[in-house]
Amino acid sequence: MTGTPDVVHDALVPDDAMRCADLERLLFRGDGPWSAAAFLSEIGSRHTTCLAARVDGRLVGYAVLAGLGPEGDREFEVHTIGVDPEYQGRGIGRALLRRMLAVADAEGAPVVLDVRTDNVPARTLYETHGFEVVGLRPRYYRPSMADAHLMVRSARAGGRADGDVAGSAGGGSADTGGDDTGEGSGR
Repeated sequence: MTGTPDVVHDALVPDDAMRCADLERLLFRGDGPWSAAAFLSEIGSRHTTCLAARVDGRLVGYAVLAGLGPEGDREFEVHTIGVDPEYQGRGIGRALLRRMLAVADAEGAPVVLDVRTDNVPARTLYETHGFEVVGLRPRYYRPSMADAHLMVRSARAGGRADGDVAGSAGGGSADTGGDDTGEGSGR
């Protein structure tokens, strides 16, 4: 049988930290990839939503969303999102992004992120989901000194992200086409 294997979405757990760090080094070399310790800190924080995408039990994608500010007056920030290069282009990054946006939408909160100016696939994905470029951060990423766009998605209510079709918001592997984050998000 051909096609895309089933993708299971769940939460990152401490045992995922090393695999996440390995993927970060692969995806973001030259841009200060996160360490396993950084992932452990985020996974253990009550202010973050840490998502996993797995195929046959293997972690193939991850995303970290931080809630900033007091409940009811929050803003969310996409800290990182990445997909194993072997699984890019299958909608995994898109599904992870939609799950994060559903968290923010449940609180009616805006979402911010930074993305490398040269990461066109990621920027296109974000724009498809309602993000707009609102600023430039020159030489933001270290040690590469690459520039970043600051992008914002206005607060939404109802738990549905732009570009969603009924029933696919935050859900599994229903979306397998179109742009993926390629090199990840925030970068």
